[in-house]
Amino acid sequence: MMISVAGTRRWTAVIALALATPSLARAQDAPPPDKADTSMTGLFQLIERQSQRIAALEARLAAIEGGRVAGGVPAATDRRAAGAAPDDGTLEARLARLEAEQAGRSRVSWSKGAPEFANADGKARFRPRGRFFVDASSTGGSEHASRNVAGTELRSARLGVEGRHGALGYVAEGEFAGNAVAWKSAYAALDHRLFGQASEFSVGHRLNERGLDGSSSTANTPFQTRNLVGAVIMPQRGSFGLGLMQKIHGEGWHAALQVTGNSLDNPGDGNDGLTYAARAHWNPLRTDTATIHLGAWAFHEHIRGTARVLRSAAIAGPFNDHLRIGGGRAPGAGSGEGYGVELAGMAGPFWAYGEWGRRNVRGTEGGVDYRRHHDAHALSFGGLLAGAVPAYSARTGTWGRVKVASPVTAGGGGAWEWKVRYEAADFREFPGGGQGNGWTVGTNWYLNDWSRLMLEAVRWRIDNPTGAYPGADRGHTVNLRFQLTF
Repeated sequence: MMISVAGTRRWTAVIALALATPSLARAQDAPPPDKADTSMTGLFQLIERQSQRIAALEARLAAIEGGRVAGGVPAATDRRAAGAAPDDGTLEARLARLEAEQAGRSRVSWSKGAPEFANADGKARFRPRGRFFVDASSTGGSEHASRNVAGTELRSARLGVEGRHGALGYVAEGEFAGNAVAWKSAYAALDHRLFGQASEFSVGHRLNERGLDGSSSTANTPFQTRNLVGAVIMPQRGSFGLGLMQKIHGEGWHAALQVTGNSLDNPGDGNDGLTYAARAHWNPLRTDTATIHLGAWAFHEHIRGTARVLRSAAIAGPFNDHLRIGGGRAPGAGSGEGYGVELAGMAGPFWAYGEWGRRNVRGTEGGVDYRRHHDAHALSFGGLLAGAVPAYSARTGTWGRVKVASPVTAGGGGAWEWKVRYEAADFREFPGGGQGNGWTVGTNWYLNDWSRLMLEAVRWRIDNPTGAYPGADRGHTVNLRFQLTF
């Protein structure tokens, strides 16, 4: 019997493949050792099965390669020009080329509820961002019938973009709320090193650094609104200001300094105010199961422009404008300062925090200088029943986004949270200023990482000396919100 040279080489390669892959052969559905076919016939059958598996793998690989070529990946003759691994035709080389191509491709993630595009090394990123709050509210129990109102509103519809190119990042977003359109975050930030620590310098319009609630997005705070410390102990320009901010981050601490004028919504018919603000936080305890947060903040302001110096305080949610603690008047106001402290703790699924703040205002009325103040305090506590832990950022000392272990959108039950808050504000040193307080109890149901349902019941008390509803009054309000943030 004559055997060609080519045939000899083929059978030699097949036998070598079989001898070089004993573990692969054993991985097949082989019979027990005592019944194994040790004859040449059994060996050839084993080799034939392996040949069929290799042929199937090669067919799948060829299909993938064909799809990539059809999708725009360079053909074999252009692979070197495209930077792909050289292809000498072997299975290993072809797999290496595909891996190299995959490593160099852009990536898309939907983990935040909207697509985030990133290049291969993640240094360049871009994504749309926004939020959508729909509220329903009902009030009863007031002695004034016109205060007992119910209704719905689109509390916030915000849309914008954020991105990063290496050390330079940017954010720009606008909001429709309260039947008006306003700019919110609109800034660029540069990452750098300062005193050997990771730091960030930004220019533009961004949220204040002012307390745990005041420095956090309302999309992340446990309650539908910031507490009264975050809501009313603020400079004339409000929660946002246009200017410069420098942050520095350490291990379990951070500090921020901000110099700003008025917000972007200043009508331009008067001088801007000027505010210098600073905040720092420290985590003396930070473990996998427990955290302690200490913080302090302060600001000094030169009061200018046409905006009101004192704001009334919403005590029972954002919908019912009749339920506000009167801020009073500050005629001839020229300067002021504010300061506050914050203490928080997280242990397992539980969290608690308290805040206190005061704002002093200086001015001249009837040729006489005055110095008056208003203050506020709040105590909140709660916990997650299942499916998540408190979302606290030790890097910035703020509330973050709750990560849900079993999202409803993936067939799970989501995560549930209970919460209680007491808060109070006092403006009585100012002419026409009032006082008030409120108890809030409620629950949050997190459907996934970027959406939740919020239910809150508020027992409120207001005592305003002037206005549409003078005198003491009390009642109750129930608020419901659907929130989607991406």
